[in-house]
Amino acid sequence: MRPIQRKKVLGCAAVLNILLLFGVAMVEARSPPAAEADILIKNGHVIDGTGGPWMQENVAIKGDTIAYVGRAPVKAKRVIDATGRIVSPGFIDMHSHSEFGLSLDGRGLSKITQGITTEVMGEHVSAGPVVGPAVDDPVIIAPPVKRSWKTLGGFFTFLEKKGIGLNVASYVGMGQVRASVMGYGAGTPSREQINKMKGLVAQAMQEGAMGVSAGMWYVPNSFFDIPQVVELCKTAAGYGGIFAIHIRNATGVDGLREAISVARDTHIPVEIFHLGASAGMDPDGYLAVLRKAREDGVDITGNSYPYETGWSYVRQTLPTWALEGNSADIVARLQNPDARPRILAEMKREHRDFSYTKVASADLALDGKTVTQIATAMKIPPEEAILEILVETRAEAFEMGIPTGNRDAIVTKMLNSPWMDIGSDGISLPAGVHTGIGVPHPRSFGSHTRMLSQYVRVCHVFSWEEAIRKMTSQAADRLGLHDRGILREGMKADVAVFDPATVKDMATYEDPMQYSEGVDWVFVNGTAVVDNRKPTNALPGKVLRGPGYKPGTP
Repeated sequence: MRPIQRKKVLGCAAVLNILLLFGVAMVEARSPPAAEADILIKNGHVIDGTGGPWMQENVAIKGDTIAYVGRAPVKAKRVIDATGRIVSPGFIDMHSHSEFGLSLDGRGLSKITQGITTEVMGEHVSAGPVVGPAVDDPVIIAPPVKRSWKTLGGFFTFLEKKGIGLNVASYVGMGQVRASVMGYGAGTPSREQINKMKGLVAQAMQEGAMGVSAGMWYVPNSFFDIPQVVELCKTAAGYGGIFAIHIRNATGVDGLREAISVARDTHIPVEIFHLGASAGMDPDGYLAVLRKAREDGVDITGNSYPYETGWSYVRQTLPTWALEGNSADIVARLQNPDARPRILAEMKREHRDFSYTKVASADLALDGKTVTQIATAMKIPPEEAILEILVETRAEAFEMGIPTGNRDAIVTKMLNSPWMDIGSDGISLPAGVHTGIGVPHPRSFGSHTRMLSQYVRVCHVFSWEEAIRKMTSQAADRLGLHDRGILREGMKADVAVFDPATVKDMATYEDPMQYSEGVDWVFVNGTAVVDNRKPTNALPGKVLRGPGYKPGTP
């Protein structure tokens, strides 16, 4: 036995020598650049995004690229002393609705002041295609923005010409392609119509979409059956895309099972939108289904935001059948003497407490007030007030829940799942500007900094390293962004520098348009968009196109 043991020891020694040789090569690869860097961030606690422990290292930037991460001195034109600060990759927002916000103001101020350097748009609808019977959705186009494009690629070109402060990517929405082919009705698509939808998905993938998305709670997405979803997902999968889904809220865990079945049938990676408070009162049931699916080999993950209430269309309070058609169809139905009583009767049977629902609207008489307050002023029941609000706003008002504290533990449990990354479901906006979508949810101004302040520093749900991993490398890996999400030589220089003692979300439900505090510097592609805690108004952001991108696609 001893000779065999000696042989094993010798083998291990040989392997060790090989590893040492590779170690020398790694040291050489980490040598500081000979040329002068543009920016050196020194003395900070570097959390590189991989989940590993922080290191006190220097980060050097040359052009739009990270030139060096290590302890050796580096010559640089500008030196930033990050003593007492955390230096991390810029954060990635996996779920945003910033099509309108960036079209209005390309700086993306509510996001960059959180340290967000990339956000992903396109849920149930996307900025393109808008052809055929499709019309502009208020979450994407609202005054004073006017659409000048018809395709997702055209929207990307619009943003590039306008200039943006952070990087963006987008899915193509299934609802968008369905509306472009057959409008907003509930009919079953013909084979010809399905083929046209697949063609639009293929075109969007070639224009740079990261994948295809669906909001199964929203018209016209809700009219899809799963075989039709599978067909569109197969098209996206053929270009290396992923499938992002807002599951059917009304069916609970069954909505998750739908998403899992699509992943199994198409072998497409699935990312579930805002799987936090939407898990209902049974987060363990949701997590058990997800865990079992992953154990069975299904590539399924999710994102969530650190708030217990959401923000959506007021019209979603109506029965599903009453939502068919476009906004004009909905308003006409609400004014129809036969349909209106039926709608009211069904709404009243739900016994919803509208005192916890706030309205967001371009109409200042409605904006920021609860449905109950509006109903009291109108001297009518809340359900009737909802119908009046929709008629008055042409079915384009939004609603936001007011937190009660009942779902805090649920949100925490869902966020703490290892396969959950972070998506704000918010909008890039400038503070202090009343827009066509009305008062925003605080998640637009504070989602990622709330993760750091409330869930790391205050409640100790995560370590700094784990929270940052969720917001950087995990998100980048899901999207296939192989040059972002980690602080390492050769990666794009998207960097955030913040004070762990003071970083904090300031946005509240009562006053949501407040920028976060404690984020000192933010670099996007090597250019400072936040400098010494102040936005620079620089516009270095890029459109990050997906794996199927073919330059020149019309």
